[in-house]
Amino acid sequence: MKSENLLLYGVCVVMALLFLGLAGLNYFSAGNFISTDSLFFTTVSGMMAFIFLLIPLASMRADKKATKAAEAAGGAAAAAALPGRGGAAALRPGTTIPAGQMMRDAKGRPVPPDVRKMVEQMKETEKP
Repeated sequence: MKSENLLLYGVCVVMALLFLGLAGLNYFSAGNFISTDSLFFTTVSGMMAFIFLLIPLASMRADKKATKAAEAAGGAAAAAALPGRGGAAALRPGTTIPAGQMMRDAKGRPVPPDVRKMVEQMKETEKP
């Protein structure tokens, strides 16, 4: 998954540089830069570059927040918890689950509470 993210970040940065290059090319090649067409082209190119740069920046910020939350919830309590089992408190709305107890899917993403509840119910019905 890290190689996919690296490829995505690379493509986004290349596209952002391409759009910034187009805006710079327009600035230097336009005879009268303060025209409606030149300003529009520069604004659109700059906005597209900004949008392409938002993807890696937002992902890196989310990763940083996730690591901070995991470090804060880490320790002896997270090590002693059973992975994938939230217990009855996980099924009640408004309760939070420590990061160590959170059920994760195959890609490592947290499982939503309604899916977690269905999995718990299926485990209960399978026991003879």
